Amino acid sequence: MLEQHPDIVYSVFREQPGRFADLLRSAAASADSARVLEAIRHPKVPEIVHRAALGNPSAPITIVEYSDFECPFCRAARPTLVALMQAHAGRIRLIVKHTPLDEHAEAMPAALLFEAIARQEPNAAYRFYDDLFEHQAQLRAEGDRFLRLAATRAGVDARRAIVDARRADIRAVIDRDIAEAKAFGLDGTPCFLVNGIPVVGAQPLSAFETLIARSQFSLPVGE
Repeated sequence: MLEQHPDIVYSVFREQPGRFADLLRSAAASADSARVLEAIRHPKVPEIVHRAALGNPSAPITIVEYSDFECPFCRAARPTLVALMQAHAGRIRLIVKHTPLDEHAEAMPAALLFEAIARQEPNAAYRFYDDLFEHQAQLRAEGDRFLRLAATRAGVDARRAIVDARRADIRAVIDRDIAEAKAFGLDGTPCFLVNGIPVVGAQPLSAFETLIARSQFSLPVGE
């Protein structure tokens, strides 16, 4: 009907612009709610076995982050993740996966080194993660020199981690992360799965809290 009589839409907009805007917002909210409900019914299930986790390893809330250490939007999302970890302490875990972008020269080396460090000590990998995002400009400017420094500051055998980062099995982890994100339709960085529900971009804290409240289930362990 609206396609055949667009003048009806224009008439409503002209006479009641405020109400028209409210109707559009309501329609958009309904569509978004339907998408979330569908995502809850059919959550994405990433592979998380043997991946370094920050927080309670058996937590009911699982956030999987697909990230790039050089991405400014990933850096912008970090305070939100910190706030979530604090607000849900003991009930949440974060698992970082890697989707380094081709235009970021240091993103792949950083991702490889994160996984190499995680083989020594998972918590150290997240100290490395924090260090890289806190000093992202230094990572871009100094490259390998800064990565060596950050690995040392993480409290592991940095020389061993740098050697391990060149291993084919470490590179295979990153390649699987990239393939998984693509299979899930997650483009760009950062992207997240909140108990299997996709979140694209550096969204506000409220967006994550809404999904946590609505997803009353935990991601299956061992997938």
